[in-house]
Amino acid sequence: MKIALLGDIALIGRFSQRSILAKGYFSEMIKLLAEVDIIIGNLESPFVTDQQPYGAKSAHIGTQLDNIEILKSLGVNFLNLANNHIFDFGRSSYELTKSLLDESGIGFFGTEEKNIIVEKSGEKLQLFGFCCYSTNPLCIGKHGVNKLNINSVKSALKQATQNKYLPILSIHTGEEHVNYPNVDYIKWARALSCNYNYILYGHHPHVVQGWESVNRSLLLYSLGNFCFDDIYTSKSSKPLVKLSDNNKRGAIAIIEINKGAIVNYRILPIYMGQEQMTISKNDDNPFKNFSDSLNFSDELEYSSMRSNLIHEYISSRKSLRDFEWYIKRFNITSVKMILNAKRNAYLYKKNVKNILSSWA
Repeated sequence: MKIALLGDIALIGRFSQRSILAKGYFSEMIKLLAEVDIIIGNLESPFVTDQQPYGAKSAHIGTQLDNIEILKSLGVNFLNLANNHIFDFGRSSYELTKSLLDESGIGFFGTEEKNIIVEKSGEKLQLFGFCCYSTNPLCIGKHGVNKLNINSVKSALKQATQNKYLPILSIHTGEEHVNYPNVDYIKWARALSCNYNYILYGHHPHVVQGWESVNRSLLLYSLGNFCFDDIYTSKSSKPLVKLSDNNKRGAIAIIEINKGAIVNYRILPIYMGQEQMTISKNDDNPFKNFSDSLNFSDELEYSSMRSNLIHEYISSRKSLRDFEWYIKRFNITSVKMILNAKRNAYLYKKNVKNILSSWA
């Protein structure tokens, strides 16, 4: 069996119009994906009609109903919904999204404690989705997105393994626009590979992070964007987030499974060009440095390097903001966002850092 894993999918901006199909934007990708058995993606844009933005957030992203045709044309079979945008327009939009995916024959997982079992070509997979508090999600818990608690992840792997399913963990975590995963993420992913054979499928940073084979597991810390565009808000005609060249460079993973084990895999670089999505099929790996960085011997040095890059990114964002920008955002929503971030930082520590310390 061959499976394809796609990065972050948001059918917004130029990707929110079906004309992109008529123009052949995905023609090369559609041809490639036709060669695999199962296609899995991470859907970040819920479908909306007249629903209003929900929750205290800097930006809400949603897409029109007819953009389901883009997912269908790509042949997507399953979508992870465990992310920080799926409830951007409230529960009504979320329920609409589930109904539309059901009608289109696209399975979904990662919310309401749901996972999916896939049996095809003699192979057995189990798909799990978890969203980390560090991404500041809305509606997390039993009736929302599945929270990332690493003991729960461990239990999911144990359950799947006992039933002879190869687990695929779809994990929404990390810092946005940073090409290097944090040490916590690397540590718990590697620790689980000591006892379980699984695939880690990471997303949220919107840039590619490194990958590694550890024991019999494949750890893909972030595949970056598959299709995403600039993000706008009603507060300005300028984008809140404008895609950099780094954001436009993603990756897809093609993984071959035989008798419940990973026997081969390819990581193919993709680029979101203006007129067409292109795929690099040669052996030149533009992301090699990111994977090489995972072999650090000095944890403090690696963490310091990450911190410096995060600081540089934040500073570059702040340099684009003037007094008017801050005045427009000095409101109750901003206060709620700050309080939510502090609460989520505490819950991240409880569900990841403290548990990881107890594993040592």
